[in-house]
Amino acid sequence: RNQITTLEGDLANMRNKDSDVGKIIGWQPAGQTTELPQTGAIADSLAELGAIFPSVAPDATVLQSTLPGAIADYKASQTRVSALEQQVAHLRADLDARQTEGDNAVAEKDSMISDLQSQLQDTTTSMNDSLLDAERQRDALRDQFQALDDQHSQMVAQKDAEILQVRNASLNLKQRNDILSNRVNGVMRRADAADGAVLTSNAKIAKAWIDLGRVDRLAPGLQFEVLDKTSGAVKGRLQVTSIEEARAECDILSVADRFNPINRGDQVRNAVFDRKRTPVAVLLGQGFGRYSAADMKAKLAEVGIAVVEEVGVETDYLLLGTPFFDEETGEMMPWNGQDSYKVAQGMSVEIVPRRDWLAWLGL
Repeated sequence: RNQITTLEGDLANMRNKDSDVGKIIGWQPAGQTTELPQTGAIADSLAELGAIFPSVAPDATVLQSTLPGAIADYKASQTRVSALEQQVAHLRADLDARQTEGDNAVAEKDSMISDLQSQLQDTTTSMNDSLLDAERQRDALRDQFQALDDQHSQMVAQKDAEILQVRNASLNLKQRNDILSNRVNGVMRRADAADGAVLTSNAKIAKAWIDLGRVDRLAPGLQFEVLDKTSGAVKGRLQVTSIEEARAECDILSVADRFNPINRGDQVRNAVFDRKRTPVAVLLGQGFGRYSAADMKAKLAEVGIAVVEEVGVETDYLLLGTPFFDEETGEMMPWNGQDSYKVAQGMSVEIVPRRDWLAWLGL
């Protein structure tokens, strides 16, 4: 929505600039003061000016380079007209002065005047023809401008339709995201929840026992983080070695602080273990180290994790394996180019790298 608002503001600014340019230059539709001049019409007019005024460069395509030559020719024309007017005045003065010289002189002057009138008539006829041609060109330009204006209106309508389509798509995506978020929030995400507690521990022999066992679908090799029962800080890491009905023996793999050892009551946590529900996972990768996809599916089933083919609203984890490689170039293909990865991102499914989830399984 912010992007759309920004685009609408930019569009309004562009329209205001179009209006200012159009008011200064012209060449707009009749009655329109908010549209840009038509570049085609301007180019044709510049070409016409180049044909009329000799000082205009043949390749002039902008007003800045066209107007100076036209103005210079116009001023030169004014100078010539002024000179002709002065010459006519002088001739008339001579005619008045020589009328007394006789009929021959008067006849000669009358003939000269007749010639001048004939030239003027020819000039008038030529100007009328030029004016007629200019009117025809004007009508053609009007038709061309009308066609371009219709095309512009269609483009504006198409643009408005595209903006509306984008808005509707954005609204649909937001509604879809809200629905998916509600569904995802309804699925229990257990990455931060404790799974059990430490029953007892012995730092000298690096052993500990937890209150999870065979009834909880515990499997040998699973590793658990140990959290301080008071602060929730990570104190160390355990790995299950032996399982009984309701408890399990574990090796103490690491301790964060030897002055704060693992004690009774500390919480244990494994991001892919859940004794209350069956987590759902999807495998994505070209391989999983020395294990095949079928092997990993079986191992995950042993610890109570169901593996499905496609990412859905009930999926808890997307477990990544060995990346895919392009067969032609041999380059590694990015994960974000895979459909399952995109769907998992869009549905807020937890994406777990291979190193992390294999460590949780003790592999």
